[in-house]
Amino acid sequence: MEEVEEKHFEFGKNWQSFLTNLNDVRINVAKESLQRMLGFDDLSNKTFIDIGSGSGLFSLAARQLNAKVHSFDYDIDSVNCTKELKKRYYPEDNNWTIEQGSILDKEYLSKFNKFDIVYSWGVLHHTGSMWNAIHEASKLVKDNGLFYIAIYNDQGNKSRRWLKVKKLYNKNLFGKYFIIILFFTYFFVMALLNSVLKKKNLFKDYKQR
Repeated sequence: MEEVEEKHFEFGKNWQSFLTNLNDVRINVAKESLQRMLGFDDLSNKTFIDIGSGSGLFSLAARQLNAKVHSFDYDIDSVNCTKELKKRYYPEDNNWTIEQGSILDKEYLSKFNKFDIVYSWGVLHHTGSMWNAIHEASKLVKDNGLFYIAIYNDQGNKSRRWLKVKKLYNKNLFGKYFIIILFFTYFFVMALLNSVLKKKNLFKDYKQR
């Protein structure tokens, strides 16, 4: 197996929380956004691979649009979130498969045939080898298929600063808690100042949300 970067943000922890608030409205929004992006109202007879499936929401949306779906993610908690969605909506369905895997693992990728739709939203830049990840993902697209990805744009010094923040967060427990405390304090103070300026009750507003 090709070596992959072990230090990564555990997105699955956040996705587990997201699933507790998932409802039909959010699922329909995801389906509609897929229909707009891909230009199809229905994905019958099409194969769809979700690289870095995260919560599994867009895998679910593709399946509800009748695609044959394969989902994979490097983060095991994200894999489990996707499996939970399948369990809720498509138990025992052979047209939706879910695995743990890496887009940088050529041995893992070699078992796949090509797909009508290769989808990866906000994922490939997190691999630590973005251009290689994009290249490997592109090889999964059928002739005349669709390759639909989203990646961070480079904002110069701002992007460099965020990279340092992420490296500190992933360095050790001290770095993680330092970043959490720093950002919680910053956003709380900013929200408090905003509520004072707008003469609103901050705590009442958050309670209503």
